Amino acid sequence: MNPKILRPKQAAAYCGFSVATLWAKTNPNNRRHDASFPKPFKLGNGRAVGILKDDLDAWIATQRQPENGETKQC
Repeated sequence: MNPKILRPKQAAAYCGFSVATLWAKTNPNNRRHDASFPKPFKLGNGRAVGILKDDLDAWIATQRQPENGETKQC
């Protein structure tokens, strides 16, 4: 089975935030940087990048607050 790869716009929509927030989470120089957020990777030789859906699912699972069952915003 091939892993599902999401482009940045799809990944941001999947997590419920903007593409700008996605890039902020991946940029170490940004105040909203999140070192635990999945790193985008290059697709081929061009500028296109993707993020594995399974990695996003794992990251979302770590954002949950176990004490009351609610999830944090991505």
